Amino acid sequence: MTDLRALHDAFEELERRADAATARMSLDLPPRKRATASRPGVRLAPIAVAAAVVAGVATGAVLLVPNNEPVTEAAPPGTSSTAPPVTTTSTPPPPAHQTPEVLAERFRAVLGDLATFVVTETGPGASMWTLPEGPPTGAPSTLDPKPTKQIGSSIGGTLTAAGVTGGFDLLMYPGNVGDKAQCSLPDEPSCTVRELPDGSSLATNQYALETAGQTNEVKLTRPDGLVFVMHVSNRKSPKGQGPVLGPHPPLTVEQLVEIATSERW
Repeated sequence: MTDLRALHDAFEELERRADAATARMSLDLPPRKRATASRPGVRLAPIAVAAAVVAGVATGAVLLVPNNEPVTEAAPPGTSSTAPPVTTTSTPPPPAHQTPEVLAERFRAVLGDLATFVVTETGPGASMWTLPEGPPTGAPSTLDPKPTKQIGSSIGGTLTAAGVTGGFDLLMYPGNVGDKAQCSLPDEPSCTVRELPDGSSLATNQYALETAGQTNEVKLTRPDGLVFVMHVSNRKSPKGQGPVLGPHPPLTVEQLVEIATSERW
């Protein structure tokens, strides 16, 4: 019994010491770190990246998608990325012969830096006449044609080019389709009439005035019947009236042709 009792007491002492040692270890160990303490820090990065991406879309920045292809977001927040189509209609410019004012404006654009001019006279380009129904065939006619209306526009005045001043007149009016241009003085040696590639008929001439002076002339009849007539002279009037203003007309025949065939009309 003594031995058993001693053995029992020895086991109790060992158990007590083991409990005491275990208690001391629990007190000396550092506190365990909670795994959840680091998780918010790990999630901050993707949240910050997502916020940056959203901000990038709002300001129209260039972003990279997973396949590294650039994508541009140009629409600001609250607006549509595609604007509705805008339909515009342009009014065609008026024909140059509509009024003398339009004719002068268009003439100035055609001349550019070649010459300047001052308009002193304006009027229609031509007058249309109607021939009354005549008497039976073979009977003498005493009926006179009468004007019906005026068409087109004309301007006249002085023109200066390369320091030389002279008189000019310019007429434009709708004529008859198929008409051919003719010189005012067809018997002059310098009168020429030719067809242009676009189907226009062009007549040019250069003749001396009876009271001294010279006049250059160009006439153009377009395929649609529009007629262009221009004269320049070294006299105040291309018809021969007024004083001599220069040694020769301010524009050559070749320059008149360039003006008549300009695409700016």
